[in-house]
Amino acid sequence: MLDKLLLIFFLIFQPNNILTSKRNLEESSDDIIILHLNDVHCGVNDTIGYDGFVLYRDELYKKYPNIITVDVGDHIQGGTLGSVSEGSAIIEIMNKVGFDVITLGNHEFDYGIEQISKLGENLTTKYICCNFCYKKNKTSIYEPYKIIEKAGKKIAFIGVITPLTFTKTYLSTIKDSKGEAIYDFLIGNKNQELYDRIQENINKVIEEEGADYVILLTHMGMEMDDYSSDELLSNIENVDAVLDGHTHLIYNTTAKDKNNTDIPITQTGTKLQSIGKLIIKNETIISEIIEVIPEPNDTNNATQIIRGEKEVWVNKDMNNFINDIFSEYEEELNIIYGFSMYDLIIKPEDTTDTYLIYCRFQECTVGNLLADAVKAIGNADAAFINGGGIRNNIFHGNLTRAQIMDIAPFFNNIIVKRLPGQCILDALEFGISKYPKASGAFPQVSGISFDIDTDTNSTVEIDSQEQFLQITGKRKVFNVNINGEEINPNEYYNVSLNEFIGNGGDGYTMFAKYEVFREGLLSDTDALAHYIKYELEGLIPEEYMDFQRRINFVNRSNLKTEEPITNNNNFLRYNKSKKNKGLSIGEIIAIVVPIVIAILTFVILVIICSKKKESNQPLPSVYSSNISLNK
Repeated sequence: MLDKLLLIFFLIFQPNNILTSKRNLEESSDDIIILHLNDVHCGVNDTIGYDGFVLYRDELYKKYPNIITVDVGDHIQGGTLGSVSEGSAIIEIMNKVGFDVITLGNHEFDYGIEQISKLGENLTTKYICCNFCYKKNKTSIYEPYKIIEKAGKKIAFIGVITPLTFTKTYLSTIKDSKGEAIYDFLIGNKNQELYDRIQENINKVIEEEGADYVILLTHMGMEMDDYSSDELLSNIENVDAVLDGHTHLIYNTTAKDKNNTDIPITQTGTKLQSIGKLIIKNETIISEIIEVIPEPNDTNNATQIIRGEKEVWVNKDMNNFINDIFSEYEEELNIIYGFSMYDLIIKPEDTTDTYLIYCRFQECTVGNLLADAVKAIGNADAAFINGGGIRNNIFHGNLTRAQIMDIAPFFNNIIVKRLPGQCILDALEFGISKYPKASGAFPQVSGISFDIDTDTNSTVEIDSQEQFLQITGKRKVFNVNINGEEINPNEYYNVSLNEFIGNGGDGYTMFAKYEVFREGLLSDTDALAHYIKYELEGLIPEEYMDFQRRINFVNRSNLKTEEPITNNNNFLRYNKSKKNKGLSIGEIIAIVVPIVIAILTFVILVIICSKKKESNQPLPSVYSSNISLNK
């Protein structure tokens, strides 16, 4: 009893969500339920798992026949099963799950344009996306929308991918004979091109297709620097809900559209942390987030397993199917390359927040190890990699193929370019330009050391796709050395790079200007495995346990050195700028009111529960918000 009450109290005390243990509207078999996921990133058996998702959906089917399942992108990359099969195993599992609508995420392109085209053909449910186009004629490559009819209502889904996909994937290497990009994501005229295309499709599905509801699938994320889903929403109208993705956060809130109307917008985190549940009932949309799968009434095709440290309910057939897929790659994934006596931590173990990954805002130990591997494979003077390409910790114990693929899952080929010192200086300045905010472009280096002036604002200029243009003023980076000697801007150095940033990815346009000096090398994933097994003779040495002062933060005005964040510190560096500013009245109210409501609700629940028999049915974890629509 007490544990259930504590669970309810915890759920109540969540920002931007309202708990409704019983809906204030009568349940009806005519309800239309949309179950949605985003950023699964190969987490097929993580947290809830696809097997838990199928169990929950199938239980709902017994009561509600009008169910639609949706994926909002980034499903084939980000874990060992995706990497070892180049996404094909994930597509096989998704086909088994049976999605009704699927849109693209930027990481769908990580295995190359030919592979995503092949995988898309193998999908039982085809991709939709309105703003992935041919640059020449702006024609959408996939169908821009899909309409599904349930309970006599037409629901139109419109797919939208982040316009930054061009600089975040291998698309930057796909050019025509003149060196021009073949593809476009509609960012012209200060994003108006994107807004116009989406509004055009909204109008079309309403006026020509007779859609009763319009739902955007935006792989963009809220409150981003550029191209955010809430900013997009503020420039369009006649949308009923937004199912979001890309930033790996969990939220269930609203944002204003062009007419200042509150529109529900939801994201479910990553790796199946939760399931989004959008209920269409008459003129009302109810948006919920499910984090716990309850025990089903019929357990014939259900089983309870241990996942992490929790017992979870899953669909038995789906669980067996996933296990069978893994068994096909088991031998390869269990190859041992070495052993670590230490934990090398790049993020808190339980976090899915990419802004808490240390490699994105400071030197990190795994970054040093991977950069050294890239430098060794290229036999270069230095190595330069992007922090966003490093995805997991190294823990004490054996290092298997699966673990190495979790650390470096992208299989970026290593190349060597001969770069002038000035190019390296520009790259460092660009790479740290968002500091103290976290960024996937933040550099991890080998053979290079440098200082960052924390007292100087960045003067780096970027274009609309966050690609480097120029540096207009004082630089933050100083005291740059290559292998212990001061860098010469006019001297050329052999630098190992992954092919992604070497061709301009993550905005590193300065690298793309120079020809490849050496290629045909291993991928960064295989380079790490090779380095550990042969260069380090299978044992991670103690030097990688802590920082090596390759990157130093210095207040240049008084030459005071700031300590980097330790491996066990969960503090996010860019939040330093928010400290000691105090709380506004609105912020105080926003904190106090939910606490008061939570306490009162908790007391009421204690009284109610004391008068009723304890239920054997576990409580689902549900966050809900009701939005009335004037349709």
